[in-house]
Amino acid sequence: MSPNPSRGTLAQGAGDDSVGRAVRPSLAALTRARARLPVPRGPAVTVLGYHRVDLDGGGLAVRPATFAAQMEALDAGRDRLPVLGLAEAVGAVHGGTVRQAVVLTFDDAWADNYTHALGPLVDHALPATLYAPSRLLSTPGYLSVDQLREMSAAGVAIGAHTRTHPDLRRCTDRELLDEIRGSRDDLEDLLQQPVDSFAYPTGHHDDRVVAVVAAAGYRTAVTTRRGWLRPATYVHRIPRSFVEDFDLRTFVATARGGMTVLRVVDQIKNVAARTPGRAPSRQA
Repeated sequence: MSPNPSRGTLAQGAGDDSVGRAVRPSLAALTRARARLPVPRGPAVTVLGYHRVDLDGGGLAVRPATFAAQMEALDAGRDRLPVLGLAEAVGAVHGGTVRQAVVLTFDDAWADNYTHALGPLVDHALPATLYAPSRLLSTPGYLSVDQLREMSAAGVAIGAHTRTHPDLRRCTDRELLDEIRGSRDDLEDLLQQPVDSFAYPTGHHDDRVVAVVAAAGYRTAVTTRRGWLRPATYVHRIPRSFVEDFDLRTFVATARGGMTVLRVVDQIKNVAARTPGRAPSRQA
């Protein structure tokens, strides 16, 4: 990644556990406990997801100082836990060239990703993928087209996140194609480069949606269900664990796959969401 004028500075060192707001104690404890257990046999990659990187922005917002410390921690530990781009990680998992690794992704193309996340990514030369809803660019709160292009030029891979961020399960067949293929067409026109990865808005998807994503030519697609990226993982249903404003011990445990302990919870929610007469659950 090339230098960027928005480069951030580390407010606190990677070894300072005071960085990060208090997170649900049970979640933090479970995450750290799982990370102490052996990883699955064979390649196992943790795909991390971020939304907002700002002082405010909801429960999944990570403060800029926390994010900078998290990136410093990943950089410091990359000899033991390599940080890979998503496409590289998929290739490494299937080629058997990695035992364990971590991938960084960002959903929704919030403007604060440019302001607060790009600098630490560049400073530590960390690969990442940002998923952009193409028709929301340059609207209040979101990246401008120029900012998106600058992040791409700095080395951030750009993926599609539909045009308008709908619940794809509720779309007609025509709307589905417009949102999924149309987003790719928009972004490729803006960036003049291929866009071959997709993120399901709010994580919502079903077999019909997945089939359209695959048919549209995307090589990978990511969900919001926690788990490992492994050789048997279907590349259009890649699990992710979303990062909160964790203290560094919990963050490092998350990067090592600690949140996979909650896979059963996600499976239960998925079954409940498909129950007739029940409204789909809202995931961040």
